Amino acid sequence: MKNLIDELTKEEIAAGDVAITSEVVPWHFPMMNDTVRNDAYEKALETALKKGGAVLDIGSGSGLLAMMAARHGATKVITCEEVTMVAEKAKVIIQRNGFKDQIQVINKLSTTLVPGIDYPERADILVTEIFDNGLLGENALVAIEHARKHLLKPNAQLIPSGARVYAMCIESSEIYKNHRVETISNFDLSPFNQFTSFDYTGYHLARTDYHALTATTSIFDFDFRKDSENKSVPIEFEITRSGTCHAVAFWYELQLDLDTIISTAPHLPQLSCWKQAIQLLPQPQTFVEGQSFKLTAHHDDEAIWFTRS
Repeated sequence: MKNLIDELTKEEIAAGDVAITSEVVPWHFPMMNDTVRNDAYEKALETALKKGGAVLDIGSGSGLLAMMAARHGATKVITCEEVTMVAEKAKVIIQRNGFKDQIQVINKLSTTLVPGIDYPERADILVTEIFDNGLLGENALVAIEHARKHLLKPNAQLIPSGARVYAMCIESSEIYKNHRVETISNFDLSPFNQFTSFDYTGYHLARTDYHALTATTSIFDFDFRKDSENKSVPIEFEITRSGTCHAVAFWYELQLDLDTIISTAPHLPQLSCWKQAIQLLPQPQTFVEGQSFKLTAHHDDEAIWFTRS
């Protein structure tokens, strides 16, 4: 433990130990190690930077995307990070890799940045990866819209430029039992379900016991180059396999540029760092093949969710 502590910066020791830091950012490790994600972002940045330009990176994390932009010829890279411990570590990593003079790390939310004060001028390119399992949970829509209006030059390129969301109905006693309880040892424990979360949660379906009860359906398209409005869309799923529907699973594709897409779908050759988002139904429902199941898909700036029609 002493060797580990010796490697901490004074700022980290003042703010808390490594265990606390790890609780704040556990999702960064699979994300940093996702070579499919990394290669796709680097390809899009390399294409966008063929003529140079200044890059704004929202959500520094380790500084990986900022360094990719610098490596491919960005004239200047501004990267912002809200979490102080993470921002400080990004500075260390960027300096270690020789990009200190090319990349400016700002310990602020992007929505509080002011061009001309926090950094010299508006950027030519935005790159960001502030997407959770359900796409919108890290306020990506708010951050991107604010950046378009206040932090970027007119007609700046966005990486990604949009997203498409897909959904299907699934049967999974495994997932259901992780979040709900009924009769156990002949006792009715169902009142305890009041304490469960009714928000979506993340699962790698490829590692989970489940059955698809419907085909995959496209439910939302997001164009990050335009303002987004809250939407509610009716969906009619056709049951293709008899069974008990426990949940709706949904995932997305990120359109990094015209030629580059990242998918968070289940059963990819290499699993994504993102899991599929799973929203359990309030009560399981049994269907037979050929029936239809009507739901309404909703989204606002912060989340996607489903209700019974």
